Amino acid sequence: MAVFQLANDWNGDLKQGNDAVSLIQNEISAKSNHFLLGLLSRNYHQFSIGNDLARGFYYYNNDISLDDELRIDASMQARVYSGTGLRFGYEFLFTPLPKTRLSFTPSIVALRLDNIIWGEFKGELFYLNADNWGGTIDLDYGYTKDHIVRRPLPGEYIGQLYGFDLDLNWQSPLLSLDYQGINLYSRIYWDGLPQTTAQVSTETAFLLFGYEYYEDVILHGPALHYAKASGPLSVIPGITSNSFDWLTSARITPVKSFFYHGFQYHSSLEILDNTQVVKFGLQHDFSSRATRISFDMANISAVLASQTFDISKSQQLVLKFTFHYSF
Repeated sequence: MAVFQLANDWNGDLKQGNDAVSLIQNEISAKSNHFLLGLLSRNYHQFSIGNDLARGFYYYNNDISLDDELRIDASMQARVYSGTGLRFGYEFLFTPLPKTRLSFTPSIVALRLDNIIWGEFKGELFYLNADNWGGTIDLDYGYTKDHIVRRPLPGEYIGQLYGFDLDLNWQSPLLSLDYQGINLYSRIYWDGLPQTTAQVSTETAFLLFGYEYYEDVILHGPALHYAKASGPLSVIPGITSNSFDWLTSARITPVKSFFYHGFQYHSSLEILDNTQVVKFGLQHDFSSRATRISFDMANISAVLASQTFDISKSQQLVLKFTFHYSF
């Protein structure tokens, strides 16, 4: 909720909770002789933010008037970037044991960035209505668009992100494991990034005390980790069905992590005269009370995770779709 309020003047339902992280990634890629080349876009938002501050943005964006003044000891740290580029990798294959398969694909990512918010602010804010709000905050952040004082420095700004990703897959009769690491090691290089190190105060006709300047920066892109593991339930004494697996998965980010536990049903189906294994997974994250549904087959996989049937009202949302075609 805080992500969309800050980045897009969000005006949906108000929700509780602190901090926010969002990754929207699209990729089309081709692989031949174990070499992989992909065209990639990433849009990443990460806010360490209290709900009271997010609530203040919500009131302002939606022109809501309060009966009693809201006062906030505000602080926020932002890590935001977006851009497009290439991913180049190579798949290594091993069969260390009979009926086992290990593959891992390290890849280099190079993105041309056209949007960034990077830094923090602290201070005391108040809000009564859209015409009576403000306070005093200390700013220290870089940007391509100023979301706080809303006065851009002139110019056009482009940065570069260089990162290291890793995909790993392990298959054996007792354990299947998938792991994806994004930005396990990355650097953002930005020459002439607009910066503000100052104090903003509405007590003095919204004056800015401090410095606005350009700076050449090197930043560390946040790392994300996604993992999924499964194994046959039939190894448990008393369970004879071979069609069900235990299934657990994790999504680990710098500000929030989610862990889903459940089961997976698999069956062989005849599709276009070919026998394919189809897997249906059902899991639950007990900390956020979110349910995760997954579907896997040879060429298609999909994931949906949400706290409610109405995904627009969910604090947690995961949508993923992958299509492979071999020729």
